[in-house]
Amino acid sequence: MKYKKSAYPKVLLLALMSLSMSAPKVVMGQKTVGPKPAFSVAGFYPQSDSPRKVYNFNPGWRFFKGNIKGAEQVGFNDSAWAQVSLPDGLEILPENASGMRNYQGPAWYRKTFKTASTNGKSFIYFEGVMGKAVVYLNGIKVKEHFGGYLPFVVDIDNSTLTKNGNNVIAVLADNSNDESYPPGKAQDNLDFAYLGGIYRDVYWIETPSLHLSFPELSKTIAGGGVFVAVKDVNGNSANIEVRTEVQNEGNADVKLSVRSTLEDRDGKVILTKTGTLKVIKGGSQQMIQQLDVKNVHLWHPDDPYLHFIKTEVLENGKVVDSYRTRFGIRLFEMRGDDGFFVNKKYIGHKLSGVNRHQDYVYVGNAVPNTSQYRDAKLLREAGSTIVRAAHYPLDPAFMDACDELGLLVTSANPGWQFYNDKDPRFEKFLAEDTHNLVRRDRNRAALLLWETAINETPWQPASVMNNLHRIVHQEFPYPGAFTAADVDEAKKAGFDFYYHGGMQEEKNSFTREYGDGGEVDNFYSQNAMSRVKREWGELALLNQANIRAQGLNEIFNTPPKRIGAALWAGIDHQRGYHPDPFLGGLLDVYRMPRYSFYLFKSQYDPSFKLPGIETGPMVYIAHELTQVSGGDITVFSNCEEVRLTWLGKVIGTVRPDSTMKNMPHAPFVFKNVFNFHEISTNWRNKTKEINLIAEGLIGGKVVVSSVKKYPERTTGIKLDIDSAGLGLYADGSDFIPVRATIVDNNGVAKVLASENVHFEVEGEGTVIGSEENQANPMKTQFGTATVLVRATTRAGKIKVKAYVNGLKADEITFNSIPAALPLLFSDQSKPIAKNPGPISKLGQDTGNQKKSAEMGEVKDLKDRIKRLELEVTSRDQDIMELRSKKDSKH
Repeated sequence: MKYKKSAYPKVLLLALMSLSMSAPKVVMGQKTVGPKPAFSVAGFYPQSDSPRKVYNFNPGWRFFKGNIKGAEQVGFNDSAWAQVSLPDGLEILPENASGMRNYQGPAWYRKTFKTASTNGKSFIYFEGVMGKAVVYLNGIKVKEHFGGYLPFVVDIDNSTLTKNGNNVIAVLADNSNDESYPPGKAQDNLDFAYLGGIYRDVYWIETPSLHLSFPELSKTIAGGGVFVAVKDVNGNSANIEVRTEVQNEGNADVKLSVRSTLEDRDGKVILTKTGTLKVIKGGSQQMIQQLDVKNVHLWHPDDPYLHFIKTEVLENGKVVDSYRTRFGIRLFEMRGDDGFFVNKKYIGHKLSGVNRHQDYVYVGNAVPNTSQYRDAKLLREAGSTIVRAAHYPLDPAFMDACDELGLLVTSANPGWQFYNDKDPRFEKFLAEDTHNLVRRDRNRAALLLWETAINETPWQPASVMNNLHRIVHQEFPYPGAFTAADVDEAKKAGFDFYYHGGMQEEKNSFTREYGDGGEVDNFYSQNAMSRVKREWGELALLNQANIRAQGLNEIFNTPPKRIGAALWAGIDHQRGYHPDPFLGGLLDVYRMPRYSFYLFKSQYDPSFKLPGIETGPMVYIAHELTQVSGGDITVFSNCEEVRLTWLGKVIGTVRPDSTMKNMPHAPFVFKNVFNFHEISTNWRNKTKEINLIAEGLIGGKVVVSSVKKYPERTTGIKLDIDSAGLGLYADGSDFIPVRATIVDNNGVAKVLASENVHFEVEGEGTVIGSEENQANPMKTQFGTATVLVRATTRAGKIKVKAYVNGLKADEITFNSIPAALPLLFSDQSKPIAKNPGPISKLGQDTGNQKKSAEMGEVKDLKDRIKRLELEVTSRDQDIMELRSKKDSKH
């Protein structure tokens, strides 16, 4: 049937303290108060009154980049090592860390600590260590793990812990290339990078011997911990199934009770159900409970209301373990020609979103929870209703944010254009990853698709892909589990959902990537008008935005069977196989917006409301009124009409670009308006009076307006905190971006300014980076420089100062807040600067200084081989681009 453009639900998620002077101004509507962001721990939410104790295990580590004999031993002297807090990315990187600029190899982490208790059980939960990890506790090897993107749990024998004394944990992390486990592909042929370290959170968890089990340790299919599934929804009634597994590590069989309480978002009890279990010593048992509820608030992407299951394990009437599990009461269905249904109703619009890699400027993959949340919030603000995980599972904190913001998300097995059929371990690890992927994300309200097949790898065996599909449905035996892959591979494996499937296909489909591949000159050079740096100026940013507008117009021109599309990509990211980062994002590596960010943002409907974010009509003027600005003025708006006033005269009122009728809100273009000579001729002594005014009209009435002031003489700096309203936690690893904008005498941003901004931080914070990686001082880009300020482990006042020689300085003061969880670490001496350690990179001098003819020939051969490998990778990308275009025809 013919797809009719519907009212597209639209959310304008403007961060509370974000993008004020550091980004061009957008005028918008009202903000409604939403729930405070909450971050999960090992998949659950701790309770202060629970016998289960959870500690932040991130601070107080010592670090050495390289390998060193005996580092696992208790008596090893690590006093000269650098002191770090996790998440840690091995090194402070430059803005451009692509093209094998990052370190690959072994690195050691050590930590001395005292446990709060040696009774019951202890566990160490690692959210992610890049590559291979070997964990030692008090000199004893306790865990080995392969794979850098999924969590693992160390089950501690408390007899190995020192009572009332120091314990030593040592972790060997190695992000070297290894074909035995996914992703497997060498970094120098990879479109992302193995930015290493213990780069996600680590928690120390203490429980009684009778406790809720860990999904990562459970041998029960669809088991481990608490699994909450919605079996059916009818109106505002729902049938919910709760699976709870209890582990008995005591010395006797136990008869116990499990009490499951359904709570609303505010903790109000809706329903309670209690059952009994008998668990033999050394064993585990799962209880399955049915909850039939009426008149409940359902979860929907446009109304992301979340509930909790509070689980309590009771022995002899006493609670011995408890925590809360967050979920959304919702039902997803794919109904072929009719499209994507939520709670048995058509969602009503296309899913328009982006792909996302996880790295961040300077810190690599070591991104704290608040920055993960800010990413999700910015992408939701930028018109995204879905994020595709590229090409691995995203951080749990990002997933938490997606649940809260109604931002649909996929989860993916790690990999890209590689399958190792010569080593049986690869298939084994891939299957294990699939089990763990589902167990980690099964309670996610926003989880839409399981991308279990390795991305863009048509040669992976159909039998292997079918097994991964089977594992998903074993681990998630309920409605709403959809395995997804490119249409040809999905057909071979019997998947539930297609990427790039044509309209003739039986199953629903989604365009997993668009907007970039067809723009590059070739996949070796990779020059494209869609890939630009903000510092290249207005023309480059407008060119990208125009390309993005054409892409949006195309994705909305498809029937409901094609449920949506994801832009490649939402945020710039580093790459292993190319010396340039990907520069085509709506946001750059500093999370500063390009013009295309506001184009996507304008696709939201002005009437939509979502708690916690700013919504309403918007106008954004994509013009800077400088001596190099063009004559046309582009405005991004979700209004029906825009009226423009320039130099005191009404230029006119126009409707959106008529050549792009498929997208909800096309750009508004005013031709031949700006001429700098008019300013220099007629307004030279009254430049303070120069304004460009854009007014948004709906129903013939002005509902919003934006004023762009003319930038005069450069005079100073304006500092702003880009916190997105989340604050800065004093946990030793959290950081916050502070923007320094060069301004004129009236505080108007000077986007053409090119200045080196020096930053100083006083109090309970430090600057991430230095002159060595060009982080401090930093040269402005499009008039702005960003510094990342990291908190210490003590909450308190932080003062940031910014200087430029010859300009007026600025300073800003704010407070860090106490960490959400108690910190478990021994306070050590003053931090020591990171020792770079030995670095082993292709082409780097090893010290032998051999210049013989034989060595030269070997180098020439290696260079030729490398060039051939890159050509193969480029060819593979060309092939995948052609396949995507073929499959997407309708």
